[in-house]
Amino acid sequence: MFEKFTKFFVPENKESASDYRTKIGIFQGWISVMVNTILFGLKLTIGLMAGAVSVIADAFHTLADVIGSAVVIWGFHQSKKPADPSHPFGYGRAEYIATLVIAVFLGVAGVEFVQASFERILFPSPINPEWWMIYILGFTVIIKEVTARYGEFLSKKIASGTLHADAWHHRSDALSSLLVVVALIAGKMGYMSLDGWAGLGVALFILWTGLKIAQGAIDDLLGKPPTEGELEEIRAMVGSIEGVLGVHDITIHTYGHEKFISMHVEINANETPSRAHDISERVEDIVYEEYGVEPTVHMDPIQPDHPTVKDLQDYLQAYSESEDRITNIHDIRVVDTDEHHVILFGINFAADIGQAQMLSCESEIKESVKSSFSGFEVEIKISPMHRY
Repeated sequence: MFEKFTKFFVPENKESASDYRTKIGIFQGWISVMVNTILFGLKLTIGLMAGAVSVIADAFHTLADVIGSAVVIWGFHQSKKPADPSHPFGYGRAEYIATLVIAVFLGVAGVEFVQASFERILFPSPINPEWWMIYILGFTVIIKEVTARYGEFLSKKIASGTLHADAWHHRSDALSSLLVVVALIAGKMGYMSLDGWAGLGVALFILWTGLKIAQGAIDDLLGKPPTEGELEEIRAMVGSIEGVLGVHDITIHTYGHEKFISMHVEINANETPSRAHDISERVEDIVYEEYGVEPTVHMDPIQPDHPTVKDLQDYLQAYSESEDRITNIHDIRVVDTDEHHVILFGINFAADIGQAQMLSCESEIKESVKSSFSGFEVEIKISPMHRY
C-alpha cells in the first residue's frame, strides 16, 4: 500500500538516485506538515476546552512536529545543492543539521512540559472532558502511527536518518496521545492528578526521543566509522583486480548520501610505472561503479618475492593472529644493502584501545621482530584511527 501511494505521487522517472531521494524526502516532509498542522489544531482546541495540561502538552508536541517537518524539507532542499568553492564536499550534511534541529525542538518542548506537569501534579484541578473529545484524540493516535510507519518505510527506501528521526517523532506523538487518552478517561472517573502524571510521562518521553535523535545526528556530523561489511566489500572488490596484492588504510567520509573514499593498494615493486597506473585506474573504475565516487588511491610497492619478506610475512601474520590489539599488518618491505638493513611495515590497531596500549604493543612487536631477524633495524608506521 505504501509503495503504490508513493509511486502515485512521486513516480520513478529517468532521474538520478540523488534527485529521486530529495523528492521523497521533501514529499514526506510536506505530508508531515499537513497532518501535524491539522492534529495540532484539534488537540489544542480539545485541551483548552477540557482544561487538560496533558492534552495541551501533547498539542505542542505535535506543533514541534510541524516545525521539525519544515526543517526536514529545508534539509533535503539544502542537501541537493551542488558543491561550490565554499563547500567543496557539497551540502549532504545539511540533513544531519536538520535532524539535530528536530532533536533540539523536542528537548525544549520536553523541558517546558516537565515544569507544567509538576505544577498540575502539585495543584490538581478537575477535568471533565466529553467522550467525543476522547474519541477524537484516540483517532489521532491511529493517524500518527500510520504516518510514523509510512515515514519509516520511506526512510528505509532512501536510507535517510532524517526521515527515520521524523518517523520516530510521529511515533512519540502517537504514544504520548495514547497516554493522554488514558489520563482523560481517568479524569472523568475523578482521578484528577493523573492528568499531571500523564503530562510528565509525555514530557519525559519527548526528552528521551530528542536525546536519542540528537545522539545519532551528532555522530553523523562528527563522522562515524564505516561498517565492517563496507570494508570487507571494498577489500574483496579491490583485491580481485589483477596485480593488486593487498589493500589497507581504507578511509571513508560520508556527506549525506555521498561517500569519499581513499585507500592504499599494494602492488609488486617490479611493476612498471605505466602498469602501476593501469592498476590504480582499474581500482578507481571498480569502486566508482559500485559507490558512484572516484577514490583516492595510494600505491604501495612491496617485494613479495624477496626471501626475507616472505619469512617476515609469515612471522607477522602469526603474530597478529595471536594479538587482539592488532587488526592488520601491511606494507611489509625490507631494505637490505651494504649500508642499510631495515625492516618496515605498517600496523592498524583496534579502535577500542588507547594510545598507551598502542605504544606498548608497538614496542613489543618491534623487539620481537628484532630478536627474530637479527641485524635489522625495525621501523613501524601506525595508521591513524580513521584508516582501516
